[in-house]
Amino acid sequence: MMQQQSQVAREPKRRRLWRALLRDVRLRNKLLFAFFLAIFLPLVVFNQFTFRVVNDIVERQIIFSATQAFQQTSDFLAYKLHKIISVSDSIAVNSMVSGILEKDAETYSLPDQYADLHTLRMYLSSFHDVSDIYNICLYLRDEVVHAPEDDDISSFSHAQASAWFRRLPGASSRALMCPPVAVGGFSPNQPLMLSVVRRITSTQDYLTPIGYVRIDFWESDVRTMLTGANSVSGSLTYIRDSDDRIISATDGDALSTLRLNLAQIEALRTASGWVEDTVRGQAVYARASQIPDTDWTIITLIPAERIFEEIVALRNRMMLTMLLVGLLSFLLSAMMVANFAHRLRGLSQRMADVSDATVPLHSAEEESRDEIGHLTRSFHYMMGRIALLNQEKTRDALELRDAELRALQAQINPHFLYNTLDMINWMSYDDRAPDIRQAVRALSAFYKLSLSQGKSVVSLREELEHVAQYIKIQNLRFGDQIAYSAECPEELLDLRILKITLQPLVENAVLHGVLAKPSKSGAVKLTVCRTNEAVHIVIADDGMGMTHERQEALFGTVEEAAPGVGFGLKNIHHRLMLYYGPQHGLTIDSEPGKGTRVTVSVPGE
Repeated sequence: MMQQQSQVAREPKRRRLWRALLRDVRLRNKLLFAFFLAIFLPLVVFNQFTFRVVNDIVERQIIFSATQAFQQTSDFLAYKLHKIISVSDSIAVNSMVSGILEKDAETYSLPDQYADLHTLRMYLSSFHDVSDIYNICLYLRDEVVHAPEDDDISSFSHAQASAWFRRLPGASSRALMCPPVAVGGFSPNQPLMLSVVRRITSTQDYLTPIGYVRIDFWESDVRTMLTGANSVSGSLTYIRDSDDRIISATDGDALSTLRLNLAQIEALRTASGWVEDTVRGQAVYARASQIPDTDWTIITLIPAERIFEEIVALRNRMMLTMLLVGLLSFLLSAMMVANFAHRLRGLSQRMADVSDATVPLHSAEEESRDEIGHLTRSFHYMMGRIALLNQEKTRDALELRDAELRALQAQINPHFLYNTLDMINWMSYDDRAPDIRQAVRALSAFYKLSLSQGKSVVSLREELEHVAQYIKIQNLRFGDQIAYSAECPEELLDLRILKITLQPLVENAVLHGVLAKPSKSGAVKLTVCRTNEAVHIVIADDGMGMTHERQEALFGTVEEAAPGVGFGLKNIHHRLMLYYGPQHGLTIDSEPGKGTRVTVSVPGE
């Protein structure tokens, strides 16, 4: 009984001693003791633990990097080949090409043949700007004018004498991917060349070929792309076709020892990631991927020994670094701890000088008598002051307004770009090259003004030019059905205004005003004037107009806004009010059948 009482009496004393050891001992002694425990004792255990952990981490990291490199290379190669195959598709389905190739040889005069030959050459040369394409050759019937060699315009006879002709698929297939050995007509000293070949069939009978097209590109370009998949030293990446012929490889010497057989490749096709395999007694990590629209397969092989070489080397470097750091840290710890404690006391004193009568936060750490306790008390005083200031501080209205402006501006619908590109596409089918150039220049100018180098405020002159480019594009689309005019005093052209304010309003006037009329034509007039301290910009059209109820709905909630037009007007109205104040914004005056007037009010300065 007395022994139990003695243990109970000693327990509070033990706790006091432990607390005194941890909290009341000088910081210098604590740090010296901590250095010994934290550096030397864990170092022995960490030596074995690091090997296992680093081995797993580095192996996963290497495999992850190899996966990323392989996927990026596969995607990039597929994209490049898709562009080349798409060029062959464009040529094969071009109505102008088909029309020339289907002309009757008996009534096909020699001058017409030379004229068409020139037209075809000009058309083929237009694709040489596409990256990676070296040459395009079109094969015609023997009885029409053609070049004697496989240059740009050749004959069926030259095509039939080529190795690729016997492997050309049927009319329903897209294209044949030719390996280097199948390409003829090039100098032996020339670098290897790859080709895409496809038939051009009659528009009346899709089984009858009326021509062939061959697109050549450098094998070295493909090989350069393949090197991106070799993220590990000693790796091999190569491409083979369905007949197991090598298309390109990053290392010809490594290919002779690491090339997979057909059974191994078939096993890789069903795998979703890296597969551990053995090639001629050498352990490797292998991965394969089929390139879309081709019979080519890209394969990457990483020797397993290369991965473990990096792991062992990294582990050795880490351990050597840790030993050196541990020894230097322990030797310097005595000097550093004394200096650190002295600086910490000075820092604690300076923080205490900042404190005043503000009630600090409370922490049990404040009861300790070492430097950390002193620092904690001073820190809590300072934090109390910061918390008090943060409670009294209001939000920065300017930053909030800027964020809301950018959010509203980001809601601009990209349908205009889609419609313009669609228009340019249809122009290309009608061979309207001048109109295409004009549309592309207008679209380029339009989006250059839209971007404005990231500025949110531009000059009124730029806004008017933005509108003019939009009208030019719309008139190209709708056949000059929109009569547009703008009147602005010279002194107001440099007035600063929010970017993309006028063009959406003119777009509404065109789409929902002028083009909504049965005649699909009309006028849009933009007028700028100054009254008192404000500038008013009026966009007026002679379109369909709208009812009073529809006008009220325009500035309701987004859900209540008029379909197609209300959300855009509401967006601009809110942007103007946020930026210039509630006294500015939009006003609408409209009457059904008589048109609409939208007035933009902005400050005059």
